[in-house]
Amino acid sequence: MKTQENETANFIDQKGKEHFSLTFEVDGWNALEALHKELRGKGVRVGEIEDRGHPGNNFVFRDLDENLFDVWSELSPAFKKRKQ
Repeated sequence: MKTQENETANFIDQKGKEHFSLTFEVDGWNALEALHKELRGKGVRVGEIEDRGHPGNNFVFRDLDENLFDVWSELSPAFKKRKQ
């Protein structure tokens, strides 16, 4: 799809804050921390690991086109069920 120049998959909420449109799930704190370290080591723009008040922790990162993505340390219940 052809878009405006510099368009991203991000969206802006009612308060003007930019948000990611996609969350990746990893299996636990150790996996989250390892991916965070790996991305940072490769020069990816990575946010700090944070507790957002729900189970697990998250961090965000940006790709080369400024798309913002989220990574969460909890696998969804539906995925866990299929994994068994």
